[in-house]
Amino acid sequence: MVLLPLILLALSAPAPAEKPLVVSRGEGRDPLVIPSAEVLVYQVEVDVGVLGDADVGQVTLSTGQEPYRAGLPVPGETVTVDPERRVGWIKSQAHGSYLGYELQHELESRHLPQTWPSVLYRDTQGGYENRRRELKLGVLDGKPTAVSRHDGHCKGCQNPEHFVESTWAWGDPSHCTKCKRAEHRVWGDAKSREIAPDSVDLLTAVYLARSMIAEGRDEVSFPIIDKQKQWILTVTRGKTAQVETPAGKFHCVLAQLDSKLPPGEPQRDNSRFEGLFGIQGTIKIWMEASTGIPVLITGELPVPVIRTLDLNVRLRSYQGTPEKFAPQR
Repeated sequence: MVLLPLILLALSAPAPAEKPLVVSRGEGRDPLVIPSAEVLVYQVEVDVGVLGDADVGQVTLSTGQEPYRAGLPVPGETVTVDPERRVGWIKSQAHGSYLGYELQHELESRHLPQTWPSVLYRDTQGGYENRRRELKLGVLDGKPTAVSRHDGHCKGCQNPEHFVESTWAWGDPSHCTKCKRAEHRVWGDAKSREIAPDSVDLLTAVYLARSMIAEGRDEVSFPIIDKQKQWILTVTRGKTAQVETPAGKFHCVLAQLDSKLPPGEPQRDNSRFEGLFGIQGTIKIWMEASTGIPVLITGELPVPVIRTLDLNVRLRSYQGTPEKFAPQR
């Protein structure tokens, strides 16, 4: 009978946490460290002037890993699973509303142990605006390459479900014009371009910045791809401060993210870097000093119909973080 309590205890005990997944980015380049089973939940606030900050939503950053499955699933065939090779993923899920503007926004970056694509990045937005973007990064035909596509309004299609009645009694139904419905958007043609060999997506950039802070370094630069545009992102270590959040008070280092177009990259009228959560321009991230975990993210968020909002993203809760990560007592 002594064995029964021991068996029950073993069954109820949590499984040992997997080690973080370290993804090589090539010789001489910082590797990407993807924590295993980490979940960070943030509250999103906007500055409403004399009224202070308004809580308008929530963002969840999560990471994990899973076995690598070679090839694409084909009906009737078995997918090969390689337990020795791992796929690492990073996700951001945001939802909120402000003055009638509703947003559901999901970002996912999957790092695969293969040449093409080695990174699959998806950007999906719903609510007031609906859109989908997809980005593939890796080595294609011997060259570092980015292939991207996005959806758009189905202008001129012949689907009768996309036709609306005329406002005039004698008018005929016509195709809707630039409506916001997700089901009225179709994928456009994919576009391909050659890129710098160590280019990363937006989510990956945050975790590279996190490693820089955790390792005590002062600055790091690397190329990034955003909407088929190449940027050079520089992360600089700034001042330290105690940062108060709903999850507690943390000793933090300011990491400032600044972007610029590299030599030879065409300058466009809309050439302004858009970072995590849609923040544009300079992004400031207060990171816990010993681990680099983001505690407070600030920047400007342009919102259609409303205006540009000052955004604060504060840590609310956490789980699966390193033992060194803890609020100040």
